[in-house]
Amino acid sequence: MSPPIDQLPAIRLKELQSRMLSWKQPAYRAKQIIEWRNKGVLDPQAMRNLPTPLQDRLRVEIDCQPLTLTKRMLSADGTRKYVFSLCSGKMLETVFIPEAGRGTVCVSSQVGCVLDCAFCHTGTQGFEANLTSGEIIAQILAVKQDLRESSGNGSDNCVVTHVVYMGMGEPLANEQGVHNSLDMLLARDGLGISQRRITVSTSGLVPAMQRFGEKFPVNLAVSLHAANNRLRDELVPINRKYPLEALRKCLDDYPLDRQRHITLEYVMLDGVNDRDEDMEALASFVRPARERVNLIHFNPFPGTHFQGSSKEHMDAFAAGLIQLGIRATVRKSRGQDIMAACGQLKAETQAA
Repeated sequence: MSPPIDQLPAIRLKELQSRMLSWKQPAYRAKQIIEWRNKGVLDPQAMRNLPTPLQDRLRVEIDCQPLTLTKRMLSADGTRKYVFSLCSGKMLETVFIPEAGRGTVCVSSQVGCVLDCAFCHTGTQGFEANLTSGEIIAQILAVKQDLRESSGNGSDNCVVTHVVYMGMGEPLANEQGVHNSLDMLLARDGLGISQRRITVSTSGLVPAMQRFGEKFPVNLAVSLHAANNRLRDELVPINRKYPLEALRKCLDDYPLDRQRHITLEYVMLDGVNDRDEDMEALASFVRPARERVNLIHFNPFPGTHFQGSSKEHMDAFAAGLIQLGIRATVRKSRGQDIMAACGQLKAETQAA
């Protein structure tokens, strides 16, 4: 039996109000359901102020819980990794990164990835499916529910404040799912998250970037990793279709509000892209007034031949960029001990 078309995580208030009226229920029931949903409560039986017949009908006619939690892992640094299964049995991973006064959910947009970046574990899984907007939003809601349950009353610092599309998959290769999920996240009758607290990462799908920039004023991160075409062709194969010249023009034309910037992500690989000539090429590519560079530790995974640059070399590389007038920072690696760090996500195809 195929799942219901409508997924509760992706339903807007007006749509649900119409559904309630068609079910001979008062319209205010929709607001009650949305309030539960936005807290991360997706099981109708747990929506205590709903009558039992409505709980039963919700469960039958709407896909209330498109994801099933199969595993939850906790890192020594507090990072949490969740493994979810879809009704198809396919698996995906989501990460929560806590910081003082801030909590970031790193969501997946695909099962596996349509791209094949050489230094990324997800790329070795291949592409299996695009996620729906409901499946993307359900990741955030599941994390919110887990944090509330594990903290007792949800009053500690473990709350969701930010969302980054940096998990499994290339977000701009799943425009329908990602665009619709962003509509829901940004809407006041959705989850109401500020555009300044949402970041979408892409490897450089130029036409999709142009469409995205025209519609969503959220933060943009670009997985650059090399600033010459020869090397980037090897590390980020989409560069063969959209080389650096096309990417540079797209970034120059990308709509950007004042006091906003684009982040260029750069995984540091020992002896590959961390040499003096690589720094010079990167500095020549960057537009300092609009962009900053985020240097990322390479996080190893089984079967890789790459090694990461040392911390000392990364700090020196950042200092060199700064001397050249580039805003550069070194991202702290989180969750490496549970394979939850950048580039480490990969889920088994079938649930155990």
